Amino acid sequence: MKKCIGLALALTIAACGKAKDDEAPLIDPPETPTSQTVAVRLLGVNAAGPVRVQVSTLELTVDGNPFPARIGGSEIDLGNDQNAWAVTTFDLPVDARKVAIRLKFQSEGIIERNGKSQLLDLSGPPISLIADAAQIRTRNKVVVEFDIARSLVERGEQVFMFPEFIVRY
Repeated sequence: MKKCIGLALALTIAACGKAKDDEAPLIDPPETPTSQTVAVRLLGVNAAGPVRVQVSTLELTVDGNPFPARIGGSEIDLGNDQNAWAVTTFDLPVDARKVAIRLKFQSEGIIERNGKSQLLDLSGPPISLIADAAQIRTRNKVVVEFDIARSLVERGEQVFMFPEFIVRY
């Protein structure tokens, strides 16, 4: 019996003595939060046909500080409710709390109804919104959803767009 205890003790000491400091289990350092890439998208709903527009300017501020924003020059069809059109992407800082977005369309667009194209007057005020950064982080996007049926106003032969929209994250 003494032999067994002595052998067990010797094996335990040998096993413990072999562990070196550099063989200790590695602990992952805590992750430092990083910025997230966020997309700003436009979606039209309740349209009777194509509504072609282009964004002319986009101003972006994060917590009151101007933030660089690049916009593509491509045409957007707000009449296509199957696509939320990407306008820009930006890196949302980790400590951001509020994001302000201000966009303006080019002054003229085109609307098609009953096979007929008409000029669409987009010279109204810019679309402005302030978004909560915490909500943006959940899905990495801000979608401005325009209700086209409610946004279009006809005056004689002219059609104007006064945007009715909601913001989705």
